[in-house]
Amino acid sequence: MQLAKELYQLQELELDLESHLLQASKLQATLKDDSALRQAENSLAEAALHLKDQQASLRALEDQSADLDAKVNEVKKSLYSGRIGNPKELSNLSKEQELLEAKRAQIDDQALQGMDNLEELQARCDQMMENLESVRTLWQQSQSQNTQALNAILSEIEKLKSERQEFVSRFNPSDLELFQALRKSKGKAVSRVEQGNCRGCGLKLTPAWIQRARAGTLVQCSGCQRILYLD
Repeated sequence: MQLAKELYQLQELELDLESHLLQASKLQATLKDDSALRQAENSLAEAALHLKDQQASLRALEDQSADLDAKVNEVKKSLYSGRIGNPKELSNLSKEQELLEAKRAQIDDQALQGMDNLEELQARCDQMMENLESVRTLWQQSQSQNTQALNAILSEIEKLKSERQEFVSRFNPSDLELFQALRKSKGKAVSRVEQGNCRGCGLKLTPAWIQRARAGTLVQCSGCQRILYLD
């Protein structure tokens, strides 16, 4: 019974070690994952690009409006200079002025709409900046906490590895080979006996099998082949 008990303890130690290794792996993956931060940065970059494009578009409209304004002034200057007396020519200048002013009004309307769009884009850009700062703060806090947790787990892993190494040295090679083969094929090499049943597969054990296990003989379940352990 002592051998089965010690193998059971080795199994519990190894399962604990595996659990810690899995936790460490998950934490390492989490520490490498900066997708939320990258997404917030990309959202800000996209908003900033739209803002820049809108600013350029608005400047272009303002330039067009200024150019049209200059042309209107030139037409007015010619129209009211008194140098032109031909009625048809004066009529053409008057029509040109109307067309230029209408086009300028259209451009100015577009510019006003562009200014509204610019304000909305600036507000969105500010919002994305605030969101990025919030995400970065949370990410940095998470990095710090997860790094501390990982260091603690890695320290425990080294402790468990050392304990396992010391534990393994107690067994003879044949018993250890059987244990490791069962661990590889079954997941658990040792199964507790509870209420006369193998906990690993549920098989009802005969009194003779239970007696052999209780006597200290290394007994394997006839159902799942795991080593039987009785408290």
